[in-house]
Amino acid sequence: MVSVTARKIREHGSSKSVGVGRKYTGYLISYPLVGRGMVIFRDPHGHRMITTPVKRVLAEGAGQRLFVETENSVYRIEVHGQPILPMRVRRNTAVSA
Repeated sequence: MVSVTARKIREHGSSKSVGVGRKYTGYLISYPLVGRGMVIFRDPHGHRMITTPVKRVLAEGAGQRLFVETENSVYRIEVHGQPILPMRVRRNTAVSA
């Protein structure tokens, strides 16, 4: 779990840009995984934001900035400090037949 600020930077397939530029501050529970929704617990009220399934993740620099593309949007995630609890990074591994 790590403290983050997520900003929606693009919305797919919508003529209206609802929520683009909006900030979400809170805690990213786990590293975004392709095929699963990204969950951010927001402060101070304990609400959570769950995205549509993640399509791809791009890490920039030392992992302090992530770009996460979901089915509906693209988010820029700024990581603040070190994880409170270690986050597992799952890597796709190819299995030979």
